[in-house]
Amino acid sequence: MTDSQEKLQQLGSAKRAVDDEIDLLDYLRVIWRYRWMIVVLGIAAMSLTVFRCLRSPRQYQSAVTIVPPLDVLQRESGAFGSLNNSLLRQMMDTASGSIAKMYVEILESREVADAIIDRFRLMDAYQNMRYRADARSRLKANTTIKTTEGGAVRITVLDLDPNRVVAIADAYVEELDKRNKRLSASQATSKRAFLENRLKEVEAKLSKIDSTLSREVETQERIYQILVEQYEMAKIEEARNMPTIQVLDSPVVPEIGVARGTIGKGVAAGFAASAFGMFLAFGHEYLVKGRRGKSRALPAREHEVKVRS
Repeated sequence: MTDSQEKLQQLGSAKRAVDDEIDLLDYLRVIWRYRWMIVVLGIAAMSLTVFRCLRSPRQYQSAVTIVPPLDVLQRESGAFGSLNNSLLRQMMDTASGSIAKMYVEILESREVADAIIDRFRLMDAYQNMRYRADARSRLKANTTIKTTEGGAVRITVLDLDPNRVVAIADAYVEELDKRNKRLSASQATSKRAFLENRLKEVEAKLSKIDSTLSREVETQERIYQILVEQYEMAKIEEARNMPTIQVLDSPVVPEIGVARGTIGKGVAAGFAASAFGMFLAFGHEYLVKGRRGKSRALPAREHEVKVRS
């Protein structure tokens, strides 16, 4: 590369830097020229947002935390007698996590939502909604259901009534327990029916075994005893009506409403409106320059026509 080419390249780089600086100054000049419009839009949006937040009704929040009972964890994890403490703990955590996920699925089901909507007449409470789907969406937006690292489930509810918010949180627990019992009873019934059929098979096999085959008889009798024990446990499990969940933290009536976030929403609205004002300013400036360019081009074209003529 020759010296002249290097100089030209340096001049080009310097020219681009100057052009960039000029462009930035032009943007700042436009913002300064329309500063009052930008400021007024920002203040107006901020004031309107703060006013609406202050006028909106205050919401209240209550939460309940539930965990599966220990006997449920033991049944899910299997036999623990031959396991060491670390492996036992690991299996307990795995079982707790799987049960917690199942609880969340039940709590988020349409059946539970409809039961709570009917129980508290939320179609009317949520400003006379016409469609049940809208009430479900509102209830879902006001309810947060999540699992913790320890396998517990936390249900957080928002509502305009501090007493109703506690009642709804309790209702979630009751509806979960009701449906969990129904599922458990169905599973216990299937297990009992299976064990009944298995006992009949072993009894029939024992009646056909030759008494001289003492070893085979002893094996089948041992199997029969185990099946009888499991069958009795299945009948007890099917008949019992004990709670299938435990409440770790009960919901309490909130004394203070949830923060509306007035300042944050107001500042965000002010920035958004100011940015929109800048967009309008640049758009208006672009249109003005376009019109000026056209007005300057018309006399030049008229002069060119006169010269040709």
